Amino acid sequence: MVNHLRRSILNLIIFLFLIGLAANILYNNLSPTPPIRTDQNLSHEVLGVYFSPRGGCANQVIHWIERANNSIYIMIYSFTLDSIGNAILDAYRRGVEVRVVFEKSQISQYSEYYRLKAAGVMVRVDTNPHLMHHKVMIVDGVIVLTGSFNWSASAENENNENLIVIKSKAVAEAYRAEFMKIWNQSVTDT
Repeated sequence: MVNHLRRSILNLIIFLFLIGLAANILYNNLSPTPPIRTDQNLSHEVLGVYFSPRGGCANQVIHWIERANNSIYIMIYSFTLDSIGNAILDAYRRGVEVRVVFEKSQISQYSEYYRLKAAGVMVRVDTNPHLMHHKVMIVDGVIVLTGSFNWSASAENENNENLIVIKSKAVAEAYRAEFMKIWNQSVTDT
């Protein structure tokens, strides 16, 4: 009886330890990215603000992909526009490091995910329990494109959407930190 009680208590202690360990791992992996300190110098230049429908948002995304020299990091909710996919493939083929994280729920037969993956572009699928609703592209560690604009025909031609282009190393680094957090939580296959 005493041995059974000791074994039960030991099992309970081990169980509680494992629960605490699992909670710590989940908290560290899923905790929010800390905000940018407000005392940090966020000097920046707004290079353009664009609106759709038919306001040139997709053309701006392509414009900045074509100008990338070193790296393009993308977090995207919906990505079905072949024209942007073509520009990304061209950048990849000319030696630009391209990484793309797709929201899992938006990968379908129309998604650019499979085409980019087949070409060898580093793509991952966001699998954390939060909806990855970002629409962000970081170019060469200094240019950030962000806004509500999804990379889809409906966003370009039908929806009221927006896109802002910002030149700032500090802003780009903040977005890069968020990108790397999500990238590291993501998987390489659906």
